[in-house]
Amino acid sequence: MPKIRFVRIASVALMAALAGGIAAGAATVVETQRITIDPAKPIEGQSPPVSPKGPETHRPGDEALLPAPVAAMRKRILDAAYSGDMDKLKAVIQSSGTPPLFSVNEISDPIDYLKTQSGDGAGLEIMALMTDVLEAGWAHVDAGTPQEMYVWPYYAVLPMDKLTPQQLVDVYKIVTSGDFEEMKTTGSYRFYALGIGADGTWHYFKPND
Repeated sequence: MPKIRFVRIASVALMAALAGGIAAGAATVVETQRITIDPAKPIEGQSPPVSPKGPETHRPGDEALLPAPVAAMRKRILDAAYSGDMDKLKAVIQSSGTPPLFSVNEISDPIDYLKTQSGDGAGLEIMALMTDVLEAGWAHVDAGTPQEMYVWPYYAVLPMDKLTPQQLVDVYKIVTSGDFEEMKTTGSYRFYALGIGADGTWHYFKPND
């Protein structure tokens, strides 16, 4: 129910004795008026608040729907990862004003850190994982807010215990069935995810929080 505000408008006039017989000091009272103010309705001249939409998910094959800046950064990361050259990946990392996050902990050198996370010690395994993640379909989250993001894989934003058989096929391309069972106990995806902002900034590549 909208909130009601009552406004009483009264006017009292003191008049000297004039022709017409009005006594000095007589008061004239204006009828009370009721004004209704609806708090849900935006005040004239102000924009209504923006409500963030729920995640919009896309399975592999919908990359043509990505905004141009996002698609361009995705391609740069893929090209660098497929090259097997860590220096090319480093160039992409350094192209952003703020380097993407690769860990919840502070790291001094992203390339050295990625090599330590790669089973081969040279970074090739982690680059292969990047290609898998970026080709696994994407999700658009927090549209219209400062936190707007394009996230890979798309199922990183979905509850693990609600996935369809078709979605599970996508999951098993990256996650083992054993790891997936563990994720179901927490209800959320816990492996690597990659995020790119709407302006094309690469924000992170790390295990999903």
